Amino acid sequence: MRDAPALTLVIPTYNEASRLHQGLDRLMRAADEGAVDLDATEVLLVDDGSTDDTRSTAERLISKFPIASVVVQPRNLGKGAAVRAGVLASSGSLVAFCDADMAIDPSHLLSLRHALSRVPIAVGSRAVAGHIDYGTRVRTDAGRAFNLAVRTVGGVHLADTQCGFKGFRRGAALLLAHLQTTSGYAFDVELLWLAQRLGLEVEVVPVTWLDVPGSTVRVVHDSVRMLTDLFASRRRSRWVAAATLGGTPDGPAPAGSVVVRHESGSLLIGSVSDLGAIHRCVGNAANVRLLGLEDLVKLTPFEVASAS
Repeated sequence: MRDAPALTLVIPTYNEASRLHQGLDRLMRAADEGAVDLDATEVLLVDDGSTDDTRSTAERLISKFPIASVVVQPRNLGKGAAVRAGVLASSGSLVAFCDADMAIDPSHLLSLRHALSRVPIAVGSRAVAGHIDYGTRVRTDAGRAFNLAVRTVGGVHLADTQCGFKGFRRGAALLLAHLQTTSGYAFDVELLWLAQRLGLEVEVVPVTWLDVPGSTVRVVHDSVRMLTDLFASRRRSRWVAAATLGGTPDGPAPAGSVVVRHESGSLLIGSVSDLGAIHRCVGNAANVRLLGLEDLVKLTPFEVASAS
């Protein structure tokens, strides 16, 4: 039986059949340069309901990777939903996600892993000069204005919230996935806001990137949609299933669950759909309940680790 990989790399894809080979070639070059150990890296491509040949192309291309699979969404649900599906399907001790075109040099995965040895969350930043250079003055100024709006609405104080290159220790990735409510492009701002609320430390990792042609992002439409999603996400309720741990469990912890250790004890936490499985694990229905985000905030500081 193969040991759990050190890292799972989640790659959300939507109608990327013509560009997948370029991104995966960049990943292979990073491995050849020693920045990525493919024998210890699980590559998960998530096909988010593509209408082209993305799925068949992905299944063909991943055959050259030692640990790889394709996760298929039944329909197009959004980048956030695709990343969440990948996180919940992951098996690595660390979980990272990146864009299919690998516009962020995948050799930066080494820096991401080093940061995760110190903190539970590491995020790539293209703002190495204090702002992101999009190639022209007009695009750069527009990008800076949009990023300021996103940071203001999203309540996240980072210079580059939209960089599609982020990594997490497994427990933090799963806990945030259970609390995530946004399926579209605003999901990673929501994750960073949740991390702030929960006191999970974040380290910024400078990265370099290429402006790869052929992106499916529609700048004006998707920018408006992202800001709308951010406003909506701040009003949504967030719940997880939880049980206090004590003694020997009656059964295995449900897949994707986490253990939160705080000053007063430990909690087994999963998604709301895990209520029954958590009950079977702890063997005490009276001990199983729903917790909201603010309930978790009251437990900070805490440590979180994967339970399964």
